[in-house]
Amino acid sequence: MNMRHLRIMILIAVGWLLGPGPVGAAPLTWQAIYQKHDANPGETNVVFTFHLTNSSALEDVLITAVRPSCGCTTAKMPPLPWRLAPGAAGEIETTVDIRGKRGLVNKVVTVESSAGTNLLTLVINIPEGRARNMDLALADRQAVFRGECATCHVQPTVGQTGVALYQAACGICHESDHRATMVPNLAALNKPTGRDYWDGWVRKGKVGSLMPAFAQSEGGPLDENQIKSLADYLAGHFPSTASASATP
Repeated sequence: MNMRHLRIMILIAVGWLLGPGPVGAAPLTWQAIYQKHDANPGETNVVFTFHLTNSSALEDVLITAVRPSCGCTTAKMPPLPWRLAPGAAGEIETTVDIRGKRGLVNKVVTVESSAGTNLLTLVINIPEGRARNMDLALADRQAVFRGECATCHVQPTVGQTGVALYQAACGICHESDHRATMVPNLAALNKPTGRDYWDGWVRKGKVGSLMPAFAQSEGGPLDENQIKSLADYLAGHFPSTASASATP
């Protein structure tokens, strides 16, 4: 264990020994100072939101510093020093980059204020299988059609066309609440699209990304009729504001 990991574990241990700190006690009240999350397939960043309130009826609380324990964790809040008037509430949003991480990940965010010091503890459970599948997909985008991944990305597409095929082949990633940051929202693309555009993406995907090629001729699971029905559905359901004829 290196010194950075030792420091993080000491901070977490101190936080647990101190208990919830000033939760429920004036003047600074936290909804929670410990949060845990189980990582989902395709997830690369985990966001935790910590809610706090100045429970004093008379005194302002001045937050002077918010320090994550390492560079893969960031914190978002109003500009510091952050003054909370009596009865005022706010939140600190923290984001942890979990790419390349496995197992149980522990992070600490130290909050210093005129009400004292609070340690916010963030715990993320990253299943080995999830991390392994992400690594496989980044190394070989067609890997989602083989092995255990085929259960989610191949079997549900068999015999499907149109909207049902979209839900089985595309929506599983593009409409997931926990989709990876590099997986776009198809309803919010900042470029012109069209049937040829969608046909090209479905058929060949994109080299160097998580987007696989779905055509059987490219090693994917979809036949020509399925690709045609999927391109027709995408062109109709996600219309472009301008015409596009070029494939990716």
